Amino acid sequence: MSSTFGSFNTVRLGIYAAQKGLDVTGNNITNINTTGYTRQRLDQVSLMSSATDRYHSTYKVRIGQGAVITSVSQIRDPGLDISFRKAQSDLSETDQWLAGLEDLASILDEVGKGDGEQDDGVILNQLNDLRDLINKANTNGIQGYDSLIRSSAKALCQLFNSYADKLEQLEEKYVSELDQQVSKVNDILNNLRDINVQIRNSDIRGDDGLELRDQRNLLLDELSQYMAIDVEYSMENIGAGQQVERLTVKLASAVGHTNHVLVDGEYAAQIWHSGKTDADGDIDYQIQLGALRDKDNVKKNPNDIDPVGLVDNDIHGSLQAVRELLTEEGEYATATDQAVDADALIKRGIPYYQKALDNLATVFAAEMNKLNGADGTVNVDGAGPLFSNSSSGNETTAITAANISISKAWADGDVSMISSQDPNAPTDDRSNLAAFLDLFNKTLEFDPEYVAADAEGASFNGTFEEMLFHIESTLAEDQMSTGVILNNYSITYNEIYTDRDSVSGVDLNDEATSLMVYQKAYTAACRLMTVLETALDSLINGTIV
Repeated sequence: MSSTFGSFNTVRLGIYAAQKGLDVTGNNITNINTTGYTRQRLDQVSLMSSATDRYHSTYKVRIGQGAVITSVSQIRDPGLDISFRKAQSDLSETDQWLAGLEDLASILDEVGKGDGEQDDGVILNQLNDLRDLINKANTNGIQGYDSLIRSSAKALCQLFNSYADKLEQLEEKYVSELDQQVSKVNDILNNLRDINVQIRNSDIRGDDGLELRDQRNLLLDELSQYMAIDVEYSMENIGAGQQVERLTVKLASAVGHTNHVLVDGEYAAQIWHSGKTDADGDIDYQIQLGALRDKDNVKKNPNDIDPVGLVDNDIHGSLQAVRELLTEEGEYATATDQAVDADALIKRGIPYYQKALDNLATVFAAEMNKLNGADGTVNVDGAGPLFSNSSSGNETTAITAANISISKAWADGDVSMISSQDPNAPTDDRSNLAAFLDLFNKTLEFDPEYVAADAEGASFNGTFEEMLFHIESTLAEDQMSTGVILNNYSITYNEIYTDRDSVSGVDLNDEATSLMVYQKAYTAACRLMTVLETALDSLINGTIV
């Protein structure tokens, strides 16, 4: 009799397991389009009593007593999660960097912007216009051409000013983008902390909290877009022999760099960027990391001193790309910059192109002013500065693309382009005008130190036109190489995404198979229940007293 009634319990467990299997499968199917949903699986084991009755016959075969559901778990591959988040960090950083280079190209790419026969661009066309006017003055004399040359030079200065202004506006755009990304990262860190608390409470209650874990995985994936992260899971003993899961998120820094902790269980850090100005007057948008705090803003370790400055190669992701677009100076970087980042001389963000234009404007103004006796060593009528750092003055130092102007003296007519530097030269001596003309074909040195003290990059030697082409070709080459890298990262990302989705995502074919398996198991268990009922009826009612 005990064996017969035990079979009823076995069937009852089988029906329950099959029903729960159908429930899990149905949940998977209905969530096939739910973002971040992880496919769930019913975990069950065979029930076998651990002890035997003292009167148990040695000739009696022991049989399992049914299926027992142990849990409902998620199907995830931790290795694929790590690979996916690394690939997403690389892809987001490169994509953001390329977007910045494209924004720079929209300003600096001269192709198609000019109105000359060669359509070489507005700045180059204006340089050529200035050269042509000087050539005519050299041929026909300066009389009648000085005002035309001055107007052309003024237009060239305005172009420099316009490009510098657009670069400054682009910088402001990316400062705003940096602010937004920092705010988004902080929101994610706080949400991870809060979900960790909820999952901890679920573990204490004995609830798996699978949906909460899905939300947390989505946040981790999103965080990996902004910075490279390492995710660690550990078990925390909370007493009475009970353990709960603890999640720790760290920065996946380069070798030799500290893996700073972003989230540790119910504690999370916050980040912000500083507005520190370096020796060259550039703003260093360094990311600062605060101490770990709980939701009540209480430090995990009261002795922690915050903030901690994160240096290059600490962050990665789109956040790092935006920061580097605002800080990287390429050949204008210093030894200090290289000590922090060995690749500083080959990373070129907005500051590089600002300084490159400054270098062109500086050398152009210096060479023109030198030929016109701006240093006061030439004693002829009209000698003096042609270009200055302000339209209201005659100061020839600290000239940049943003402030280059024709001098007040030239605008007022007190200074003109001199034909000769010799006060005793005949009236038809135009040797200095010829020197001005030759200046446009002369190979000049564009030393980074002209505009950035202690710059470590190599000088560029070439004409004004070649320097302009050098700026544009450098940008084009950076775009091309970044595009190739982005394409490679995109291929890797898509492959890993597909592999991860094939493991964690819901597949209708697999779920259809599971439906049939559990439905047949349910039907078979119900049929077994009917058979046992018939057997028991025969045993009880069919026995002759």
